[in-house]
Amino acid sequence: MNFQSKFLTRSQSLKSLLCVGLDPDYCKLPETIKRGPEPLVHFCREIIDATSQYAVAYKPNIAFFEVFGSEGIRQFEKVIGHLKSNYPRIPIVADIKRGDLDNTARQYARYYFGDLQVDSLTLSPYMGLDSLRPFLEYQDHLVFWLCLTSNPDSSQFQKKHFSETGRTLYEEVAYVANSISPTNLGFVVGATNPHELETLRKQNHDRIFLIPGFGAQGAKLEDLLPVCGTNSLINSSRGIHFASSGLDFATRAGLEAEKIHKSMQAYFSRS
Repeated sequence: MNFQSKFLTRSQSLKSLLCVGLDPDYCKLPETIKRGPEPLVHFCREIIDATSQYAVAYKPNIAFFEVFGSEGIRQFEKVIGHLKSNYPRIPIVADIKRGDLDNTARQYARYYFGDLQVDSLTLSPYMGLDSLRPFLEYQDHLVFWLCLTSNPDSSQFQKKHFSETGRTLYEEVAYVANSISPTNLGFVVGATNPHELETLRKQNHDRIFLIPGFGAQGAKLEDLLPVCGTNSLINSSRGIHFASSGLDFATRAGLEAEKIHKSMQAYFSRS
């Protein structure tokens, strides 16, 4: 199954859009996990197993693994392996935010799509289309281009206007992407920008959106669901996996995921 098939099957089955982010910040891990072997793997595996019945997708963030060098990468690969072995029908979004020259991009694509076989990943668009094309060659996989991000300072660049076109930078990203019309390209659109999210969705009915910023960053579900459409993944990371720092961390994560899941189900049942 390609990414789109996995996503649609899972989303329609659960009547949900919940993407569970995996950001295993070592400083915030429960002390019992820190003291054990492979703490990043242990923590993520517990979170995955506790939330798997509610997750439409998982989004592991490479930064929290890379900080530990080769050992961190080894643990990242083990987390991916756990997902693929135990939950093969749940798509994996590798949050890597890469963006580089064509020959470099080809190596990233080969590792993540060819070797690890993750279903999708996030990329930065600011080196242009030639940095994107090597990833699009893997047609069963999907790329999420950063369009309008959820961080507070995103407007410093992304909402500036081009004098030639009158479009903002994030609008230009969407315009350029649509000029080549690949079917395996989606957008990252931050939950902290619901008005812009609504506009982008009206202009891009069929594109899959990855929407970070819900929960810990302050965005509210009631503002997102009416405007994001069903072709979206609404991500929650810290709000789920750091719901507790105690021995009950996995149980609490499962309860938090269930709460979000039920809220989404209730909304789509009414609409």
